Parts: sequence; C-alpha cells; structure tokens
Amino acid sequence: MRALRLLAPLPALLLAAPLAATEPVSTPVTFKTADGFTLHGTLTVPATGPRRHPVVILAHQFHSDRAAWAPLAERLNARGIATLALDLRGHGESTDKAGAAVAVTDDFAASAKAVGFDQIPADLALVAAWARKQKALDPRRVALAGSSLGGFSVLAAAGKVKPLAILALSPAGSEAFGDHALESAGSSLGKSGAATLVFVAQDDADAAKVATAVKAVPGVSELVFPGQDHGYAFFKDHVETMAVFFGEYLLHAQALHRGGPAPADASKSQVVTPATLAASPAAQGQAPPPPPPGN
Repeated sequence: MRALRLLAPLPALLLAAPLAATEPVSTPVTFKTADGFTLHGTLTVPATGPRRHPVVILAHQFHSDRAAWAPLAERLNARGIATLALDLRGHGESTDKAGAAVAVTDDFAASAKAVGFDQIPADLALVAAWARKQKALDPRRVALAGSSLGGFSVLAAAGKVKPLAILALSPAGSEAFGDHALESAGSSLGKSGAATLVFVAQDDADAAKVATAVKAVPGVSELVFPGQDHGYAFFKDHVETMAVFFGEYLLHAQALHRGGPAPADASKSQVVTPATLAASPAAQGQAPPPPPPGN
C-alpha cells in the first residue's frame, strides 16, 4: 500500500458520533452532457456547518442508481459534508438522450457501447465544474467516490476534476474505457495529486487488476481484503472508515487544500488503514480547524 499524509495521529479511540445534528436539505439537480444525455442527481447540503460545505460526488456501480450510496451519504452529511449523488448515464433517471430512451441492460459490454461508459469521466468533470460554482459548496474541497464501474470512472476523471480525495470501491469495468484504460487511469491519478483510498477483495479479479495498475501512483493506498466482496458489500463493515477518510481530508487536513500552507509535520506519512483513520482527528469527533480564507 502507498503512504498518504495524514495529520499527526492521536491515540486510537472509538469512532465518535457525527458532528452535525440537524436534517440536511436535498435538492434534485440535472445536467446535460455534450452528447445529449440528461443526467439526474441529488445534491444534499447539511443544515449546519461552514457557510460553504465540502462536497463528495458519488458515482454508483453498474446496474444501480444513486440511492445505493445512502449508507455513506448519511454519514457524510452528518459530519457537515455535502453529497452529490448522480445517476450515471443509462441508469436510474438518466436514460434520456436527446429525446430517446437509452438505458443499460444486464449485458455490460453491450450497455457500455450503447450508453458510452467511456464518457462517464467527462460527465463527472462536468458535474464537478457545476458544483464548484454553487454558493453552498466550497470549490476547493471537492472529492469523488465511486463503486465498481463508478470506481474506475472516478479514477479516470481525477486528472480533470482535481479532487482532494478519492474513494474507489472495487474499481472495475476498465474494458469499457479503451485499450489503454489502465495506463490512462494511472496517469489521471498522478495528475490529480488526490489522496486515494481503494477497497478491493483478493479474489475479485477485475478490481484487483485495476488496483494493481494504480497502486504505485503517489497518494494511492489500498485496503485489500480476503474473499470476493465487491463494491457496496464493503459498506457492511467499513462504511464508517470511509466516512472518516473523507472527514480527515475534507474537514481536517487543511494543508491539502490547494494554495494552503504545509503543516509542520508534512514530512510524516501514515499508511491509510482503519487503525490510522481511527486515530485521526476526524475520527475523534474534534471540531475541524477554521476553513481557509474565502469560505
């Protein structure tokens, strides 16, 4: 696993209760892609917290929709982090392409060709650009999360989006993104400079192939588990770790904000594991430091 810079770890404690207590506000949003798809999503903004909230853009797995992110989104919202859950092209409500219905089927390869899965990274860049213009969101604190197809898509989109942090659950489906997809994803991650956490099971061959291709990129850490768990299956035992990861990088690790000062301990590194995240300020329920100027 690669090393990521975390804030100086504190003694490991049990994960604290989320910071925010009031109900967030959800708003439906739509986007028009360059090739005519109308994408539907839900922007959820916490009712309390900073004037401009960090935001995580959520990209689901094949044959799913944005509702599947609820276990993680609820934890992020409770911590004061906004979420923008998207129905990817051809999924959920995002099946209108210039007036024609274009939806995925059970056949991944056929769906990839009909819907254009290789355009999903561009879709995510479009959504991120929109998010950075919203008054309720902090343009410097944008992150990506994806599962399976969405997991590979967020890796491939990283270079254009330039997020602070990326969560990829079982990134897979690289065959839908062209002959040099694995190399392109690695290059994209390298350009982004994002702190990246990949969940992968040892016996999940497709996801393991992608994880192997990007593990040498600076800033990438992998959590490798026995068995065949894939995508959302990791929520059962690890959703809190995922929420703490985003809390650490979006709320506490202010030095990672572009243009921000480097911390005194910038030379220190920690491999990202559930234990190191449990010892981080985000896991202790500590109030984050003041936001950078302009918030």
